[in-house]
Amino acid sequence: MADLLGHLVAGRYLIKAFVASGGMASVYRAQDQILEREVALKVIHPHLATDRSFIEKFRREAKMAASLSHPNLVNVFDQGTDNDITFLVMEYVPGINLRDALNDFGALSPDRVLEILEPLTAGLAAAHTAGVLHRDLKPENVFLSDNGTVKLGDFGLAREISSQTQTGSIVGTAAYLSPELVLRGQADARSDIYSLGVMAFEMLTGKQPYAGDQAVQIAYQHANSHIPAPSSLNPKVPELLDEIVLWATARNSNDRPASAKELLPVISRAKSDIKRGLTTTFEDFGLIRNNTEVFVAPAGATEVIGEYQIDKAEQSSDGFVKLKKANRRSGRWVLILTLLAIFASSGAGWWFASGPGGQAIVPELEGRSLEVAISALEPMGLTVLEQQEHSAQVPVGLVIRTEPTAGTRVFKQSEVTLFISLGPRQVLVPESLGLDLEQATKLLESTGLIAGNVSSFFGLAEAGQVLAFSKPTGTSLAEGSVVDLRVSLGPLPDVVGEDFSQATQTLESLGLTVTSLEVFNDDVSAGRVVSITASSDPLPESGSVTLNVSKGPEFITLPNVVGETVAAAKNALESLGFTVLVDTDQLSSRFGVVKVTRQNPAASSRVRVGTQVTIYTR
Repeated sequence: MADLLGHLVAGRYLIKAFVASGGMASVYRAQDQILEREVALKVIHPHLATDRSFIEKFRREAKMAASLSHPNLVNVFDQGTDNDITFLVMEYVPGINLRDALNDFGALSPDRVLEILEPLTAGLAAAHTAGVLHRDLKPENVFLSDNGTVKLGDFGLAREISSQTQTGSIVGTAAYLSPELVLRGQADARSDIYSLGVMAFEMLTGKQPYAGDQAVQIAYQHANSHIPAPSSLNPKVPELLDEIVLWATARNSNDRPASAKELLPVISRAKSDIKRGLTTTFEDFGLIRNNTEVFVAPAGATEVIGEYQIDKAEQSSDGFVKLKKANRRSGRWVLILTLLAIFASSGAGWWFASGPGGQAIVPELEGRSLEVAISALEPMGLTVLEQQEHSAQVPVGLVIRTEPTAGTRVFKQSEVTLFISLGPRQVLVPESLGLDLEQATKLLESTGLIAGNVSSFFGLAEAGQVLAFSKPTGTSLAEGSVVDLRVSLGPLPDVVGEDFSQATQTLESLGLTVTSLEVFNDDVSAGRVVSITASSDPLPESGSVTLNVSKGPEFITLPNVVGETVAAAKNALESLGFTVLVDTDQLSSRFGVVKVTRQNPAASSRVRVGTQVTIYTR
């Protein structure tokens, strides 16, 4: 996507800074010009903005998110389209996200975990009460604002709750996927609870419960293993928090809280009791845990999950059951069958959509930094390669293009090459002498420069020849720089000696503006052009010229200098344009004393300027 900094979206949202980019959209910090407040502007990538079905889904989900209002949810203010920009306007939360906090500080103290978990659960409870699933709970979507508020955001994968919401394909981040999403591609409020429990585990231990080189390995473990108690990694975790995490992350969704609304009071009391130093257990909440792995389950039959079986006949009066070890051989077969289930039926949707067998759409990354581009591609399961090349349009260090190109569907684990700009090459301005316009233009292009504006000037070169480039020959310029050209119109016509009116007509026919100035001239008849003066050099085709027009010779009445000193008389006559001859027997050193006795021509004669006047002292 082109750089949107400074762009005014929908005549209202002025984009101030880039925040982040993902597989679906880029997020900017913007200023709402009407309400004068900062907002977060999510702009859908161009290749998705042309997909009608995607946009319709995006609008429905935006309306759903906008229907939610809670202090611990990031509010959605507006949604719309401005030309090719499809956008969502959300509350801007200054601060960091939970992922930043975990990266900086690692495991958090139980008190701090509950301070985050309580408002987070409250916000999720508001969504569940309104009938909305989040479906993408992870630390990146939990915002810790500078004023201490915890907010849950990015309902980009939100859906209305049904008893078994069919996702069509598995969504969300593999590290937080619930078993039912992995195995059946189905989700309800309890799937959000599972993701919340995984986040609680990560906050308490500083690690995710499962690790793997590929997403399918992590998803497999979620489907076939019980998440351990956090205290097994961090002995400082109180037993009550162990119980809450195990309850929220029960592999069977029936054994979890039905929604965040059911979980919230337990977390609130746990926060209060732990803060006061009280040792509280599940029994104090009216809940009983009979063994190391205990989950709520409906009475009825025996259900086999992984290497464990739940004997419904052994269910206690409180609705809790014990887990027994099943026959290990049977367990192995169940594991194999479970793995196959990932690739079959609804589980195949995960493999071919979000798993390694799935496809991703290469986002538009032109103009993004390398770090932003990598952060957009790697979460999609793509392998990033880097290559550098020169670019006259893209600044140094930013992405020029990708290979495959933006909008291309590729399989997960595919390689995407980022071409990073080295900036423009440096080239030298060539010599233009003797070239016509076509030749000069081709020469610039072959050099890596762009022929710019063409200006025409009168000059000594024949018409059509290039007089010069706007930059001197040999100047070093960035490749792609624009160089203007000056082309000759040929020399000005010679109108000296012509009648003024005829000369004016000739010059005006060339597009020139003509003015006149009358001058005395001994050689050119009155009314004819003595000379032409251009307003600039070189003279553009729309320039102006001044015609100096003869008034003929200049005559002046000769003054009387008899009785003046020789020096005074000589200066007076020369200042009028006469040449002076002194006929004397005196030394020049006495010219300031000796006086003129007569002159020739005589005083009061009409004499042409330039005529010789003789003065006498004897």
